[in-house]
Amino acid sequence: MDYSSIANNINYKYTSNAPLFQFGGVSSGLDTASIIEKLMEVESQPLNRLNEKFKELDYKEKAYNAVSDKLRELMDYLTDFKLQSNLIPKSASVSNESILTATASSSTLDGTYSIEVKSLATRSFFESSKLGQDITLTTLFSDINHRYVPVDSVVKLTVNNTEVDINISTSDTINDILTKISDAFTTAGSSATVSFDDTNNRLIIQSSDVFEFSQTSGNFMFVFNLNDANLIADGSGNYTLESTKDIGSYHTSKILSELGITGSGTFTINGVSISYSQDDTIADLISNINSNLEDVIASYDEVNNKIILTAKDMGDVIINVANAPSELGFDTGTFTLGNVAHAVLKTDSGLTYDLYSDTNSFSYNGLEFTALNVGTTNVSVNTDTDSIIEKVKDFVDKWNETTNYLYTKLTESKVENKDESEMTDEEKIQGYLKNDQYLRKVFDKMRNYLYESYGGKYLWELGIKSGDAGIGFENTMKGHIELDEDKLREFISKNGSDAVWEFFGDENGFASQVKDYLYELTKFNGEIDQIAGVSGRIEREKRTLAKQMANWIEILQKKEQDLWQKFTAMEEALSKLNAQGAYIAQALAKK
Repeated sequence: MDYSSIANNINYKYTSNAPLFQFGGVSSGLDTASIIEKLMEVESQPLNRLNEKFKELDYKEKAYNAVSDKLRELMDYLTDFKLQSNLIPKSASVSNESILTATASSSTLDGTYSIEVKSLATRSFFESSKLGQDITLTTLFSDINHRYVPVDSVVKLTVNNTEVDINISTSDTINDILTKISDAFTTAGSSATVSFDDTNNRLIIQSSDVFEFSQTSGNFMFVFNLNDANLIADGSGNYTLESTKDIGSYHTSKILSELGITGSGTFTINGVSISYSQDDTIADLISNINSNLEDVIASYDEVNNKIILTAKDMGDVIINVANAPSELGFDTGTFTLGNVAHAVLKTDSGLTYDLYSDTNSFSYNGLEFTALNVGTTNVSVNTDTDSIIEKVKDFVDKWNETTNYLYTKLTESKVENKDESEMTDEEKIQGYLKNDQYLRKVFDKMRNYLYESYGGKYLWELGIKSGDAGIGFENTMKGHIELDEDKLREFISKNGSDAVWEFFGDENGFASQVKDYLYELTKFNGEIDQIAGVSGRIEREKRTLAKQMANWIEILQKKEQDLWQKFTAMEEALSKLNAQGAYIAQALAKK
């Protein structure tokens, strides 16, 4: 049964089972509807009183729930406030922030720590040897087709304001190309050292004159990776132009058969099986490795023409590759073990600790620091007294906000001279908890916490005053408190910052005890819930009233129908009398 619906639609006229259209007074000339309405107004007074009582309970229930929300808000605040890390913040200043960054928790002892970062953590990696064929001085230009298909080209050399065309054929060897470039410098009245680094597969041109190459036709500059190369001055009068990457590097769309791999098979990386086929591209192989391995990332290094396997985690992670095709270069590759970060920490009391980390992040007694570079720096840890003061000030404000709210609810009157339809939700519930005995008990309990001892200390010792004797007792009545910042600083200086936390946040501290009490009030099936919850005392009373109202509605409906029946019978009788009178009058008139 929807009890709230009954209460909101309590006017019996809208729930009546009487016919929708009633016509009265046809024969009698009486305003039958108005008469019945006035009679029903008198009959419905008990129902209206029940409705008013229902509304009062509903608003009181909402007022209690608003109080519960306010107390829960304070409870949540105290839950965070009482944490040692929040209430007693520590600051960590680093003398050389290029070496490391640091933070300190409340458990870190104040003092100066000397920290030497001896090594940083790095990732392990496995680097294959070069893929594909060896490139030598006798390799033909036409065979360097890993990224582009070489074509006959014309390259223009500009040096000493002279331009010389260099004709390069696909049938030229690398040695032929070196000779042609060297001869072009001579023709232009200059000289150059032209060489090929067969370890890194790069063309290197060095001259004491400023020079420039440009592509007239073909794609020589792209094949030899000179199109994006910059002319570099070494500061001693020499200028160098060098291939930006290995000229034998592949485009990842190349299939594995072009590396010399035939057929299909599997190999393992850290025991995980990786399948391959001669028709797979290099990109397919890389993707297959990355989709199967959780601890290693594969990539193709096009600058050096190698496959690189890198550990995801830093530190001494092992990467094993077994039974891979020799064409992938893993069997002749190089594995480099990652470093574990190492730092040496010295306290100002002379104690020394060796610390190790896989992630460059270290921890020592609440001091957290992240190494950025090798080197030595000092970290100074201090209690942030100003922050403690601000947090206690914030607590005082939050406490006063809550107790002011409770005091207002106990003393405020209902809103007068204002239509309910014009009221806000807050105005509707105003005054329904005035002088409420249960709320008074809660308020007095909250206020009593201000005068109790916690760990042998009282609020006033921390500079928190809870009374105003001598100037009236208004603040005392409201449970209002004030903070003397200078006295709190004096307390911290004398007793240490931990004493502040022990007073508030210890298991038996002020904030802990208040929080526990508020939890008992506001939890599910707690004290307030038993009064104003969905199964609370008020809700039970509302249900009883709603049932009574439902019964009254049925009674009123029957009474209204009965009145209409009686007035209808009267009208019918009068109608007959009128008809008889008319007949007699007509008969007499004829005589």
